[in-house]
Amino acid sequence: MRSLRSACSRSKPSRPSLDSNWKGRQGEDRAGAFLAARGYRVLARNVRLPGGEVDAICLDGGTLVFVEVKRRDSRAFGSALGSVDARKRARLRRVAADYAQIVAPAATVRFDVVTLDGECVRLHRDAF
Repeated sequence: MRSLRSACSRSKPSRPSLDSNWKGRQGEDRAGAFLAARGYRVLARNVRLPGGEVDAICLDGGTLVFVEVKRRDSRAFGSALGSVDARKRARLRRVAADYAQIVAPAATVRFDVVTLDGECVRLHRDAF
């Protein structure tokens, strides 16, 4: 079952920058706050494992949630959600399986995506 929640505003970021690393961190910070405001417990961010990285690992009730965060300032290269392609989903599934096997082998697992298209933040629950 998929659900979509969003929060959009017209305000500009407080610190404009062309630095993509800064933009990525800012997007992940916004996504973390967005998830926490919706009752998620953020367990870890930027978890690096053999085979890839997970932007955030959270608990939503009793469900272990692996969250991919995607930001797009412009639609010139497509939407943020569209950038989570089959290859990315497969990599996230492999990394999540390894993590869950070690940390919480009996946990129910879900994959969510938080997209930041401009100033609009959306949560795509059970995205894949």
